[in-house]
Amino acid sequence: MIVEPAEPIVPMATLRDAHRPTMGGLQINFPGFLCTLGFNALDGTQESFITNSHCTANQGGVDDTPYYQPTQSISPTRLATEVEDPVFTASAGCPSGRVCRRSDAARARYDDPTGFQLGRIARTGSSKNGSLEVVGHWTIAADDGTTDQFPIGSVLNKVGRTTGWSQGKVSQTCVDYGVSGTNIVVFCQTAVRAKVNSGDSGAPVFAISGGTNATLVGILWGGGGGSFVFSPLKNVEAELGNLTVR
Repeated sequence: MIVEPAEPIVPMATLRDAHRPTMGGLQINFPGFLCTLGFNALDGTQESFITNSHCTANQGGVDDTPYYQPTQSISPTRLATEVEDPVFTASAGCPSGRVCRRSDAARARYDDPTGFQLGRIARTGSSKNGSLEVVGHWTIAADDGTTDQFPIGSVLNKVGRTTGWSQGKVSQTCVDYGVSGTNIVVFCQTAVRAKVNSGDSGAPVFAISGGTNATLVGILWGGGGGSFVFSPLKNVEAELGNLTVR
């Protein structure tokens, strides 16, 4: 018998496991539901993360929603608390009988100081196999909060707790979308032909700008028919104010 020395086996962490500090793409839990952490941000000096408005106790309006990562049962220390979530209103241009906003975004303030670190998105295996295994991170080397329109055919990416990393081409841009089962309309959103499923809500949307560098462009909030829909960072900041993301 030949015995060969080997390195110890190291368990591999996934998007659904506990991570400190946190980063975009990881699973978060609020009472009864799972979503995805979009990205960490400073609002002034307040350490925060951005996720979807519908990933709160009530979509639109602040309810002090508590968040845990990955779940309250695994990590009972509260990660963060919802502090900013504009209400949906019958604003100018909103269709009759509907309420509207420019983004599906909310901000949570970190309660657990070990959770916060700017500028990272979880990087998983190939975008083609739906891997949830975290193999490193993308560095947010740039962010584009200046545009709400993206060239048709340009390639964008997302990382979500359900389907991991997926990549596809922009198919529609600056379209007003109604939200199924509600009277909500979200102005000027973009669709990307790429894999998505329940729980990916809040996922960071980004362009790969070389190697493991990324340009953050928004957060995912919906999907269907083989596409995901996201709110551009420009629209998120129009509602939540200027954010430092790197």
